[in-house]
Amino acid sequence: MRTYRLEIRLIQVAAGLAFIVLIAGFFGLWGQGVKEPVGGTATQGSALKPAQTLSNSKIVALGDSFTLGYPLDAARSWTQRLADVLQISVVNKGKVRQTAKDLLSRFDADVVAENPGRVIIFAGIGDAIQKVGLKDVQTNIEGIVEKAKANHIIPILALPIGYPGAQQNIKDTREWEMGYAKKENILTLDFSTVLFDADGKYLSGLSEDGKYPNAKGYETMGDYAARVLK
Repeated sequence: MRTYRLEIRLIQVAAGLAFIVLIAGFFGLWGQGVKEPVGGTATQGSALKPAQTLSNSKIVALGDSFTLGYPLDAARSWTQRLADVLQISVVNKGKVRQTAKDLLSRFDADVVAENPGRVIIFAGIGDAIQKVGLKDVQTNIEGIVEKAKANHIIPILALPIGYPGAQQNIKDTREWEMGYAKKENILTLDFSTVLFDADGKYLSGLSEDGKYPNAKGYETMGDYAARVLK
């Protein structure tokens, strides 16, 4: 009789354990610590970027005459080409004779008011031409980036391109800006890679005066930006 009771008790315990396992499986408690992220493994710092970009594809391009499209017009600028290729809204906020300080001062009115998802900051050429000190250029570009982040706008830095008589200042700004972008994990556009040869001269057919891109030059810039930003 005692053996029979023991067998009954063992059967009851086994049935109880089986019931617990069944309930745990029903509520999905097993294997919770090893779930794979939906869509694959995300690298650190990049998980939110695709969603942020897709939620608001509008871009504001903030810069000087090279953003405006001088000596042509905004209709033939690289920003218009970018908009046409990617089929998104790209607002051209380029003005002639602009420094990074000028861009910072009009950021709220020209960028924040447009409510874009991204802003392309094309600064440094005007500063180099006007011989603004590198420290001031750094401070103002950092201020623009901080304003963008504070307003939940993704900043993109377009490195300054060559201009006769200001090459050393532009080189110094480019070197600092590349290091800053790397440190802050900011995407950069380097139009020099598609505009100039190894000697820093415009490639054949991309400029009429050796200072500014022509229509083909701006089209080339837009195509390059589209490849990077798509």
